[in-house]
Amino acid sequence: MFLSLFCFFNPFGTSLFAESTEFQKASDPVFSSENSKRNPQAKVYKPMFQIPVWGDPHWHNQNEKVDPYRKTWEDLVEKEKSTLAQSSGRDQKSSNNTSKPDEEDWETALQKEVDSQAKQQKKFENSRNTTSPTQINPLTADRSVQNLMMDVMTAVDMVGQWDKNKPQTTSNSFDVREAEFGMFGAIDQFGRGTLLVAAHNEGGRYYFEIHEANILFPFLSKYVNVKMGRFFLDVGRLNRIHRHDWNFTFAPIVHQRLLDNEAVEDTGAEISILFPFWTKVTTELVLGGTNGRYWGHTHTAGVNKNNPMMYAHLKNFVYLGNNWGWQFGATGMRYEIDPVTKAVRYQYGLDSVVRWNQSMLKSFILMSELWYRENRYPDKLDPISFVRSPIPMETFWGYYIFLDYQFHQQWSIGYRYDFFNVPNLRDKNGSIARNAVEGNTLQLTYKPSEFSYIRASTERRYTADFSSESGNPEFVDWRYYIQATFILGSHPAHKY
Repeated sequence: MFLSLFCFFNPFGTSLFAESTEFQKASDPVFSSENSKRNPQAKVYKPMFQIPVWGDPHWHNQNEKVDPYRKTWEDLVEKEKSTLAQSSGRDQKSSNNTSKPDEEDWETALQKEVDSQAKQQKKFENSRNTTSPTQINPLTADRSVQNLMMDVMTAVDMVGQWDKNKPQTTSNSFDVREAEFGMFGAIDQFGRGTLLVAAHNEGGRYYFEIHEANILFPFLSKYVNVKMGRFFLDVGRLNRIHRHDWNFTFAPIVHQRLLDNEAVEDTGAEISILFPFWTKVTTELVLGGTNGRYWGHTHTAGVNKNNPMMYAHLKNFVYLGNNWGWQFGATGMRYEIDPVTKAVRYQYGLDSVVRWNQSMLKSFILMSELWYRENRYPDKLDPISFVRSPIPMETFWGYYIFLDYQFHQQWSIGYRYDFFNVPNLRDKNGSIARNAVEGNTLQLTYKPSEFSYIRASTERRYTADFSSESGNPEFVDWRYYIQATFILGSHPAHKY
């Protein structure tokens, strides 16, 4: 504003600005395209928006010198146009007229990747999950990275039991029955490891012990794997499943009497062979050999035996269609009871499970096991007459049938029938005595997710034993249970 007033009142302002303009025209020959007429020595440039993209060869006068910067820019443009033309020509020769070169290269690479994945997957058809290919190549991957892929879990199983029998048949308490801690994952490119440690409540005192500590070699063959270490024996249906994963609170009566309250576990080796000969039936044979120092759960090292415990389990799976599947199997076991007397136990079992599910909304399971045991003893030698007399063989058998129907995404109702009998039980007169144990259990389970559930059940148990002279050979009692179980961490997928 002060400058304008100064120019307005200054009588010399006009000449001052005129001199400034003339100085600018003289110093800058390209002052403007219009004012360049006043200076015939100035070059004439077109505005940038009037210059074509690829240049105009007549943008300057022919008689004047060429701008070196403009010439360099034009040369670069011509070189770029030539390069693009050559590249386009090569692409047109190598591609069809109906598709673009980039799209064809992308589709070709994708098809090669799909074919490679299909070829890799075909190698593991009809194989078990443990031999399926992992996301990383076990033969070329970094071992330290693969070893970090370890899952950790904790399972807490709480059970309350109550009855009003005289004498009591339950503990009439609510306790943490078991807390299990597990770690499992890939060791290296050859093996996978499992460590499961559990704390058991026995009479109000907790004992820590190793449930499983073993290494699995799943890549020995497409159809063969080997497990070594300590584990639950793969016999029957229920024995290899940990207690917090059972479909009921307590083990069936036949399982308690002929196997264990939880499972028969031991240290040894187990080989699993998958037979790929049939398309409709999937068959697996499990062969195992363990120390055989004890049978069932114990806190001692057991007794050294002359022969290990041997067992075999043949399993078959049939897909019935429409989300129905049936698995059935047969088990044979040999166990040396006493290394001195050479008493031997033979035990045989049949197991079956039929399952159906409709996503996570509804499901049905029908499970059953039948077990039979023979305890064979050598002949008894009379030290005076040296006459051998045979010792009667002990026999036991029993079975259970369990049904469970999930009628809601989080609710299911189940029923189990148990039966157990000693066929050669005798009274004091040597006669066969009638005996049986029969159980009927009804349960209701609420399962918010796969990581927790609450189960309430009631059992009516009938016991008959006419081998003794007690005044009440038949007895009926009612038992009530409540179970709450939760799992923390990554729990491995259950087998069928």
